[in-house]
Amino acid sequence: MTQAINSTRTQCAATWALSGRALRAMLPTLALVGVIWSVSSWGYYALVNAMALDSGYDDAPLIFASYYLVWTGIVLLAFRPVFGGQLSRPVLSGHAIALAPILIAYGVFVAVALPLLPDVSVFRAPPNPPEFMFASAWYYMPKSVEILFQQVLVAAMVLRAHRARMPLWAISILMAVLFGGFHLTLALEGFSPLYVARFTVAASMFGLVIPWLYLRTSHGFRWAYGLHWGFYALDATVTHLVLAVPKWAM
Repeated sequence: MTQAINSTRTQCAATWALSGRALRAMLPTLALVGVIWSVSSWGYYALVNAMALDSGYDDAPLIFASYYLVWTGIVLLAFRPVFGGQLSRPVLSGHAIALAPILIAYGVFVAVALPLLPDVSVFRAPPNPPEFMFASAWYYMPKSVEILFQQVLVAAMVLRAHRARMPLWAISILMAVLFGGFHLTLALEGFSPLYVARFTVAASMFGLVIPWLYLRTSHGFRWAYGLHWGFYALDATVTHLVLAVPKWAM
């Protein structure tokens, strides 16, 4: 019995030591991801202010879709060694084919289902409401590319941690802390506590799941992207229903 306990303790200590070494090896990757994510976010607001727009995604969807497409390319170049052979034309074509059904489904949601939802009431909406509450279907074009950009960043971190021999459970915890922690910064933009809380909780839960999707399933990028996009679709649907304009005011 004592030997079994000591063996278990030894194994746990070895696992924690391995996770610690892997985390230290991850620091340059995490720092670069933080810089890219922060600069891209700052650049978005700088462009919105320079163009005097009320809503960047809704007022200039093509510009901001292109903006995040460029940033996606920057991430792929910056982390090319991490992605290795996954950037070949056949692999990228495979990802595109795998994503096509999901993009079509969400395109139908935006074009058909979203316009059928009741409008959000200005009086029921929180102060400084997020753009999507009063956005048109065009909002979701740059949003789809922004999700692509974020998923490529997340994929880079997951693959780098895996190559550093970090255990799957440790990668999940790391992604939950990072992804959830980043969404806490929404509070700095003046959004309501409820909005910040639900996006932070959702992001943390997503962070726990995403390493398993990437490392243990076929077409993990497709499932991760679909789950990420799906949350926005669900949140938009619930928001339009809960904060709908009262029937007496129509």
